[in-house]
Amino acid sequence: MPKIFTTKDKTAALEMLLEGASVQAVATKFGVHVSTIYALRKDRGHGDGFTNSACRNVHVRLTNDEFAALDDFIAAAGFASRTAALRSLIRGATGFLELPREDYLNLKATRSEVSAQGRNLNQISLAMNRAAFKGQFSIRPEDKAFLSDLRQAHKTLDKTLSGALRDVRQLGRDALHTAETPKGV
Repeated sequence: MPKIFTTKDKTAALEMLLEGASVQAVATKFGVHVSTIYALRKDRGHGDGFTNSACRNVHVRLTNDEFAALDDFIAAAGFASRTAALRSLIRGATGFLELPREDYLNLKATRSEVSAQGRNLNQISLAMNRAAFKGQFSIRPEDKAFLSDLRQAHKTLDKTLSGALRDVRQLGRDALHTAETPKGV
């Protein structure tokens, strides 16, 4: 006798999908075919994407001059793609929480510099350890403590900068996905 997919099962399956479970995992848990889960998702208004993902397309027709101006703007501002540039323009024009491009690039550059300093610190420690192992150098306890403290400070700074970048990106995503529809639309 085939499995009966009850309303309670359907609600639980949708909750699993919204929590990030794969369609295959949900289908396996409830003993139904994956096409049943896809149909359920579509019937309940979830379509191919979820409400917290950028799944809306916008098509814009531009003249050749406008298109060239857009490409010039993208190159001058240093955006990775037209999509990134247009998304940033829309976020900026509508008040989304996003760092100005220059501040964001400065934050990324600072993180890159801190990463380079971390690599240098590792190379210094490696050279000292190799020399000590060969008997060419004696590492004093104060030196070990200093390097250990310096590494810990570097890890903390790197983690803080990484978190800041992640938070800025997430604030932009959250603002984009939770924006209210303008009045009169």
